[in-house]
Amino acid sequence: MDQYINRAFEWVAPDLQPWVLVFLILSALTAFILSAWPKLNLLLKAEKENRIDQPIKRIFTTLSIAFAQKRLIQEPKSGWMHALIFWGFLILLIRAGEFFIVGLFPQIDSHLSGTAPLILPYLWVKDGAVFMVTLAVLYALYRRLVIKPDHLTLSVEGLVILCLILIIMVSDVLFDSAFLVLHPDIEVSGPLAALFVPLVSLLGKELTGHLHSLSYWAHVSAILFFITLLPRSKHFHILTSIPNVFFSKLDPGNDLRRIDFEDDENETFGVTEIESFTWKQLLDLHTCTQCGRCDQVCPALATGKPLSPQQLTVDLRDHLNGPHDSNIPLLGGVIQDETLWACTTCGACESACPVMIEYVDKVIDLRRGLVMTENRYPKEFESAFKSLETQSNPWGFPKHTRSDWAAKELDVPIWDKSNPTEYLYFVGCNGSFDTRGKQISAAVVKALKQAGVSFSILGNDEGCTGDPARRAGNEYLFDMLASKNAKTFQQKGVQKVITHCPHCLNSLKNEYPEFGAHLEVIHHSELLETLIAEGKLSVGEKTGDNVVVHDSCYLGRHNGIYDAPRNVLSAGVEKIHEVEQSREKGTCCGAGGARFLLEENTGTRMSHHRLDELMVTNPDTIAVSCPYCVLMLEDAVKAKGLQDKVQVKDIGEMI
Repeated sequence: MDQYINRAFEWVAPDLQPWVLVFLILSALTAFILSAWPKLNLLLKAEKENRIDQPIKRIFTTLSIAFAQKRLIQEPKSGWMHALIFWGFLILLIRAGEFFIVGLFPQIDSHLSGTAPLILPYLWVKDGAVFMVTLAVLYALYRRLVIKPDHLTLSVEGLVILCLILIIMVSDVLFDSAFLVLHPDIEVSGPLAALFVPLVSLLGKELTGHLHSLSYWAHVSAILFFITLLPRSKHFHILTSIPNVFFSKLDPGNDLRRIDFEDDENETFGVTEIESFTWKQLLDLHTCTQCGRCDQVCPALATGKPLSPQQLTVDLRDHLNGPHDSNIPLLGGVIQDETLWACTTCGACESACPVMIEYVDKVIDLRRGLVMTENRYPKEFESAFKSLETQSNPWGFPKHTRSDWAAKELDVPIWDKSNPTEYLYFVGCNGSFDTRGKQISAAVVKALKQAGVSFSILGNDEGCTGDPARRAGNEYLFDMLASKNAKTFQQKGVQKVITHCPHCLNSLKNEYPEFGAHLEVIHHSELLETLIAEGKLSVGEKTGDNVVVHDSCYLGRHNGIYDAPRNVLSAGVEKIHEVEQSREKGTCCGAGGARFLLEENTGTRMSHHRLDELMVTNPDTIAVSCPYCVLMLEDAVKAKGLQDKVQVKDIGEMI
């Protein structure tokens, strides 16, 4: 084994010219730094954002998502292809280091003999990685040139990168095979090198020697050329993806930031220029792999809306990397208004992204720029904003009628600070004013009373959480509504809150702590699940109806609550059906992101698209856990004339 190491270095050393290698390395590093520094400089100058909290959780997230490739391998073909290339490269980093050490330090062999016992296992592992990466690259080329999936961007750059990887793999094997031919007394080798020895030996000793040198220089040159390309292409994500995963958001919700409206230095609100994004948002842009997974799950794109999450990211990245003296405005130029208003903030793109890019916060920041700085937004929002400001609901119903739904026959108690109940039932605007929403509120009240839960409502003191204002980009209005509600909670001593609206849940639980309201907020499905398990709530005999579940985006993806609604249903339903687009892959009904206030004038209605997905199970009932989903899907059922075939119900109504 010592002989293998010594003779390898002995043979290679005379043909290597370390100064040439040094020149190539310095040239590649210079080209890399000149291209990468402007990007790093912009990140350093961007708005600060704390992303170093919960380090242990961040490490485990990085190990799971970035290294174990948890999200990628959910796709059986392309996912495993990318994962194999990634894992193979991690293994081959040692091999790359070996090539450069041999070239730079020809006499380094003297102290390596102690590692001889590890050489054979290393060669087998290394050849296994080479084989694995080669197969993956060949499939990638086949996929790009033959299969050509619609969501995949075919580019010369991508083909060049794949060819470079192939050169690195082939040159590695030929380098070892040529050495074995030149030194027939060496018996230890990797399986791939040994496999190609008979073929290489046909060249003769002189040509084999040239092949050995050519393989070396092809290997190191391909690696160095690869390095120079990274910051100039989308493949910069090879360097940024692991940090991007590490610094990704860990907590539920959209991770929206409160704006300090009392800061006199703020001349604009929201994002109107690319440099106004935070450093993490800019890092997102550099990390996009253009794999198209976000586009595949976007309900807006699927229904013909002018929104592609991938293209939005690419357009922002190109604008960031382009000349900063461009006269093209970010809003209305680089990114069209219609693109931003098409988003439902459902988070499907974020759930699908293998490198944890965050899209929703950028869309809302850009909406803030449109609404609060440029005063440009859909006309439907004019009356909604005014109604939210004056009546604390988006439809203009008098705020003093907010508790009218709680008629005398329901006998719903009003919160009394001197004698508080265990829970505050936060009804929300839909449950207080919408005709269909009131039915859900009444069902929840009856269930809570049957179980003997101590609860009350705020009555007319309750106000809109501000969710539609914030998602529409009117952060100032949201700040006003949230501040008022938070003050009410504090004055009345509210600590535990039940809500059947996931949008209210998300705001109260994830966004109100910034306003001083630290509440224990649970969705009615979670409480009902507990009450049924404890035997406090009877649901009667199980029904044999065909029930399919629709997941609310703000309950599921944004807050991770999937099992509670299903557990509630399973207590009263014999069999629950699931469609392919469920749980994390569930499709939005189209109401989120304040879209329920806007007309859908382009493409297919999202609610119709979602109903079509659910109807493949031929259901009698569509079980829902969000009043806005009920509203949207019932409208779709009526529009398609399916009232006699299927009904839409909240889980609170089904028990």
